[in-house]
Amino acid sequence: MLHPANATILICLVCAVCLACGCQDAPPIQHPPIALDTTGVQPRVDYSALAEVLSKAVNSDRYVVEKKLRPLAGRLDEQLRLLAVTGPDATPKLLPNPDDRLAYWLNARAAWAIKLALVANFPEEVGPGDLPHRMFPLDGKMMNLWDLDAQIFDYGWQAIVAAPGISMERAMLPDKPFSPQDVQAGIRERLIEFIDDEKRFLIDVEEQTIYVPPILWFFREDLIDTYQTTCGTTGATLTTALLPYVHDSALRRLQDVIGYKVKPAKSSKILAVLKER
Repeated sequence: MLHPANATILICLVCAVCLACGCQDAPPIQHPPIALDTTGVQPRVDYSALAEVLSKAVNSDRYVVEKKLRPLAGRLDEQLRLLAVTGPDATPKLLPNPDDRLAYWLNARAAWAIKLALVANFPEEVGPGDLPHRMFPLDGKMMNLWDLDAQIFDYGWQAIVAAPGISMERAMLPDKPFSPQDVQAGIRERLIEFIDDEKRFLIDVEEQTIYVPPILWFFREDLIDTYQTTCGTTGATLTTALLPYVHDSALRRLQDVIGYKVKPAKSSKILAVLKER
């Protein structure tokens, strides 16, 4: 079993990995909280506005297409206003089961990752922590992306690694909202996609080195320990420890690089956005 950890420690250690990998260590820019007018909005679980944004403004490679998103900014705000008054704490009866709540947090992360990049006008690069620090209304209180990650982390390491974002160091945006009925299967498939993604999980064949994104690198010791305990072996690497969680092309990708050096990737400042030139 992976050892439980406090979500605050997770976030701090992920940031420490980023700094060790060469991220600039300047404090994040202090932006004012994002305000939404929720007057008259009645709580309910409805992700249809997010579904429209994902289907119309995100391409097949899961990049946000700027010129397609801007006309949908109003629909995105409709979803965000609804999420602001609905949630596990604000309306627990509407989200009675763990999978209901997990789907809520994952959908909220996708929606707010897109919104924060839109508010920032899709910069060419973002400094570490600039977007994750921005406060916004969610679940009846003010939160930021790190707070969201802390909630998702309660559901296990696969959930946080698979959580969607707009940064190239996080898992890609989904093609549709998460639903309670398939959220667990969706997380497992998204983990596989993350490891199979050549732009996010980098393998340098010439250097024989695997560069693991910080969000996954954080779990390396627990994953190796779990693998060795389960298999009754020693000397495992993160590469072999990930094998039980993947299949098909992702499995072949890892099998082909067993024996390669494994290092943490530098924190990416690039957003998964297509901008009109």
